Amino acid sequence: MENNSTYNINLITRYFAAEANEQEMFLLLDWIKANPENQKVFDEYHQTWLNLEKAKIEKLVNVDEEWNKIVFKTSISKNQTKIISLSTERSHNSFIKILKYAAVFVFFAVSAVAMYYYLSKPKILQLSAKTDVIERKLPDGTSVTLNTGSTLEYSKEFEKDKRLVKLKGEAYFNVSHDATKPFIIAADDIMVEVLGTKFYVNTNNTNGKVEIILTSGKVAVYHKDKPNERVILEPGEKIELSKNQEESNKTINEDENYLAWKTKKMIFTDEPLAEIVQTLNKVYRSNIQLKNKNIANCKITATFDNQSLDAVLNVIEATVDVKINKTSEKIEISGIGCK
Repeated sequence: MENNSTYNINLITRYFAAEANEQEMFLLLDWIKANPENQKVFDEYHQTWLNLEKAKIEKLVNVDEEWNKIVFKTSISKNQTKIISLSTERSHNSFIKILKYAAVFVFFAVSAVAMYYYLSKPKILQLSAKTDVIERKLPDGTSVTLNTGSTLEYSKEFEKDKRLVKLKGEAYFNVSHDATKPFIIAADDIMVEVLGTKFYVNTNNTNGKVEIILTSGKVAVYHKDKPNERVILEPGEKIELSKNQEESNKTINEDENYLAWKTKKMIFTDEPLAEIVQTLNKVYRSNIQLKNKNIANCKITATFDNQSLDAVLNVIEATVDVKINKTSEKIEISGIGCK
């Protein structure tokens, strides 16, 4: 183990917080065995940790008061002071030793305070859909479906006062009803507040706006700096807001496939091929390209329910006069166009 006090203390802290990995635990054990003083340091930190945990649970921690107690105990009362005659060399050595003890005391005191704040800081939990769509339940029973590449963060103290989550990407929420604790989604600078409802949020729009579509219930949407300027959504409505809230646009949602990435069900009614390709690329995380523009407006009517991409492409190829060419990097659709 490195001969580095900061590294050792950080390792001890990680151990007591149950965050040390197997290698770090072996390193810590070797360090403790290497020197009796190290064992003493570890024991002192162990006791400090237990005291702080107990104080944290009881919510009675007073750092200033505890600091003053430590200072008081280590102070030398004037009434107890003894005058001892020392040689110059012995005085110098004693002074150096006092400085060393003082440095150790300050180091331990500061580390203890830092450890308290480490313990007090709320832990952040994260859900991440790295390669696939995932569906999870939050501690309150709310169901969340995250699209690929999306993340959701929330505090370990999620249910205490309010249910606050932070979203990056796309998600569909089925919020468990609780009239006493609003459910709030922070989507960049846009806030979505609900009590119990089903809705979709997207922060990945290419236009830089946050999109919210309401399935059922009712939600309030607002900028984090303007909580009084709220827009209320009714079922079937959608809104797009710029992150600076300089513009917002509330309309009726006409996109039947906004949840296709979740349900794998797609409905196309007289839909242009160019828009179908956009939907397929989003749902299947594919790279489909139209080789020539004259086929972009070829229209298709079809419904796909949890079918593979190959099956969908076969239907497209049979429905309109196009050819499909697959490579390792992309899928190209070409043709002479539609009348």
